[in-house]
Amino acid sequence: MRVLMLTWEYPPFITGGLGIACYGMFKALAEKGIKIYMILPTQEKVFFEISSSWESDYPTAKKLNKNQIEPIPLSFYEFHYLEPKGAYSSAFLTSIIKKWKVPELKTKILYEVPEEVLERISHLLSQDNSLISKVSTYTEIVIELSKYLKFDLIHAHDWLTYPAGLFLKKLCKAPLVTHIHATEFDRALGFGHPVIHEIEYLGLNFSDRVIAVSKYTSNLIKEHYKVAEEKIRVVYNAFSPSSKPPQKIKKFKEPVILFLGRLTIQKGPKIFLDFAKKLIRGYGKKLRFLIAGAGEMERDLMLEAASLGIGTKIMFTGFLTREEVETALSMSDIVVMPSVSEPFGIVALEAMSYGCALIVSKQSGVSEVIKSAYKVDFWDIDKIINIVIDLLNNPQKLKDFQEKAKVEVQKFKWSQKTEEIINVYNELIYH
Repeated sequence: MRVLMLTWEYPPFITGGLGIACYGMFKALAEKGIKIYMILPTQEKVFFEISSSWESDYPTAKKLNKNQIEPIPLSFYEFHYLEPKGAYSSAFLTSIIKKWKVPELKTKILYEVPEEVLERISHLLSQDNSLISKVSTYTEIVIELSKYLKFDLIHAHDWLTYPAGLFLKKLCKAPLVTHIHATEFDRALGFGHPVIHEIEYLGLNFSDRVIAVSKYTSNLIKEHYKVAEEKIRVVYNAFSPSSKPPQKIKKFKEPVILFLGRLTIQKGPKIFLDFAKKLIRGYGKKLRFLIAGAGEMERDLMLEAASLGIGTKIMFTGFLTREEVETALSMSDIVVMPSVSEPFGIVALEAMSYGCALIVSKQSGVSEVIKSAYKVDFWDIDKIINIVIDLLNNPQKLKDFQEKAKVEVQKFKWSQKTEEIINVYNELIYH
C-alpha cells in the first residue's frame, strides 16, 4: 500500500508534538510494509520516500529533475502560529455550518468535494498573511509533486495540510484521511482565527475518514464542527523509545519538578509558575523547577519569576533539542502537565518512560488511557501542591509511582497503534 503523507513537521523540523507523533507513526507503518511518500513545507519542490525503518530515521529529500531523482539540501519555512482574532463566537461557526452542506455517507468512501468548496479554499489561501501564504505555496507544491507519484490514499495531518488533501482528493480521486492532532479551539482556548476554523471544518467534513487522537478531540469536533460520528476513528498516540535505555541522572541535590512544552496559554505554563510560587513559599525545603520550552509567554514568565524573587529557583531552558529533552526528563523527579486543553499529550508518555512521577490535567486526551498518573483539573493548584508534597515527603511512594509509570508506558507502542491506522486505510481501499 502506498500512502501520500502530508505533514508540516518531521524531525529535525519540529515545533511541537506533531513532528514526534509523525516520526513514530511513519516508522512503524514502514516496518509493516506501508510505502510512504512524505511532503514537508520545504522551499524546494521535494518529497521523501520512506519504506523502511532506516529511511524513517534518515529520510532523503528527492527532487524530480528531468525524470532523475537526486538528493538535495533543504531549507524550511519559519513557522509562527496565527494570533486568534478574538471577536468570533458560535454564531460565526453556525454560519459556516449552514453555508456548507456536508454530503451524506452513502458508501464507505468518497465524500464528494464540490467545486465551490475548492474555490472557497482557494479564496481562504489568498489572504494577505505570512503563514496562510506558505500554506498556499505548500498546497501548490503538493499538487505538482503528486503528478509524479503513485499512491493509493492521502493522509493529511492537521489544518495546514488539509487544503492540499482536499485538492488531491478531487484531482486524483483518491480517499482522504484527515488526522486531527489539535484544533484551533485548543490553540486559542475558544474561538480562534476564522480562516483556520473554516479550513478545519471543510477538511474534516469533506474527507473520507477522520482520525482523532483522543475521545476528547473526537467530542470537540463533533460538537463544534458537526463531523459525522460514523467517519471518526479514535487512535491514541504512542511514543518512540529513546535509542538508549532511559537513565536517571542527578544534577541537583534537591528534587526537580519539570514543565515541558510550548510556552503558550494552551499548555498552562502560567499555572505551573503559580504552583511553583506557592510551593516554594509553603513547603519549606529546597526545590528546583525547570520550565523547558519556548513560546510567546517566555519573556513574561521570566519577568514574573524575577519580580516574585523566585528566579533563582526556576530555570528557563528555552527551546530544547531532542537530546536536551531527554536530558531534562532524565534529571526530573516529577513532571506537571497543567494543560488547559490538550488533545493528547505525548510528553506524558515520554515522562513515564523516564521514570518521572506524572501529574496531568483531566483536560487532556492522554488522561483517558494512562493509569499511573495523578489526574487533576488544570486550575486546581492546591490539589497539585498537595500531591507533590505527599510524594516528596514519602520517597518510597514516589519511587514506587515512578516504577509503575515505567512499566505501564511500555504498552503504548506505535506498532500497535499503526495496526489501527492500517485498519482505517483498509476500510477505504478495500471497501
